[in-house]
Parts: sequence; C-alpha cells; structure tokens
Amino acid sequence: MTACPNPTKSRYATREAAETAARRVALRIEAPLRPYECACTWWHLTKNLPERPVDVSAATRHDIEFLNVLPDIDFREVVVRDADGQGDPGQRAALRHHRNQVRWKKQLGQLIADVEEQLKDRRGDKSLASHDWAKRATGYRDSLIVRLNECKRLRAADHAQAIVNQEHRRRDAEIAAAAGATVKELRAAAGEIAVQRLIAAHGPEFDDYLAEEYAVLGISLPARVERHRRERGAA
Repeated sequence: MTACPNPTKSRYATREAAETAARRVALRIEAPLRPYECACTWWHLTKNLPERPVDVSAATRHDIEFLNVLPDIDFREVVVRDADGQGDPGQRAALRHHRNQVRWKKQLGQLIADVEEQLKDRRGDKSLASHDWAKRATGYRDSLIVRLNECKRLRAADHAQAIVNQEHRRRDAEIAAAAGATVKELRAAAGEIAVQRLIAAHGPEFDDYLAEEYAVLGISLPARVERHRRERGAA
C-alpha cells in the first residue's frame, strides 16, 4: 500500500462512507465537501471540485476495438492522458472495458515502476530543483496508483459478474435438460408463445402493421388478415 500523501486527513473505506461524512461535515462547516480517492486506497474529503468519474458505458465498439489493437507506445499515451484526467472520452471509457483492463493494468504498473526507479536514482540529489521534480513525480505516481486501484476494482466487479452469469447459464441448462430441450429451443418456444399472446391482445393493431409492411413489399395480404380487416372496416 502506498503511503498517504495526506496522513492527517480523515479517511474512509468507500466512496459511500465518504459521501455520508461529507454531508455531515458540510452542515457543521457550512461549506460543500466532496470525496476523492487517494493513492493510499482510502477516500478523503476536499473542498475542490473532484474529477468527474468516467462513464464506462460511453465506450463504443469502435473505441474498444481501436484500443485493443493499438500499438503499445500509443496505448501508453492513452493511459498517461487518462491518468491526468485528459484524453478522448470514448477512449478513456474503452480503457475500462474488460477487454482492455489487463493491458491497462500492465501499462499502469510499468509507468509506476518507471517513476519509482527515477525517484530511487535521484534520491541522493538534495538540490532544490531535484526536490521540486521529486514532488511533481510523486504526485504523478500517485495519480497512476489511483488509476491502478480503479482498474483492480473494475476487474474484481467484472469477475464477480462473470461468476453470476455462469451460474445463470448453468441453471438454464439444467432446466432445459429437465424439459428435454436446449436453452435455445426453450427461448424460441417462449418467444413464439409471447408473440401469439401479443397478437391475441392487439390483433387489429398487428393486422394493420402487417398490412403496411406487405404494402411496402407490394404483395397481397393473406386471406385471413384481409377478411379480419374487412370485418372491422379497416381501409
């Protein structure tokens, strides 16, 4: 675990706990507080505007595939910009897609190792310039660690969801086997029954839609549908 750069600040294990504390403290100090994740993996409160969370659902198929085949040197640049809160929104979201998480985690690890190696190499330099550089480098490393922690959480959540999905598939397969069919066949049968129920409940509306589609194709309606429409006076 990385040492906290703000060890005197109150810390909270989750965002939800930090948000609850923020509402409570804000009433006392009469100022809004917002939670932010620290490199130490805890959550703190700040008066500054926090970074807006990346919407993972904003990633398009193109974004996901683009990052998936991007050369390492270009992928690294996407990771660096994301750590600074910059970059294309779609690409930032695609980083967090399960297909790119392993590569994202690897690049973050390499970047963190690079910074720590440079800090180690310059440890003996006591100049003011080196001190300023070390402060900036440490801040950059901490931002990378925050992203690494986010990546780990997303991977854990996706893994948990995959287990749930596997359980659902296993249960569906057992039900289908008991019925002497496949899951695909059961779903097809359920769909056919649902369509018949829908037609029974909204027959006239279904006939009108059907007539419109037949007219587009320029073909004649089935006699049954034509008779039903005549009986209710449809055009």
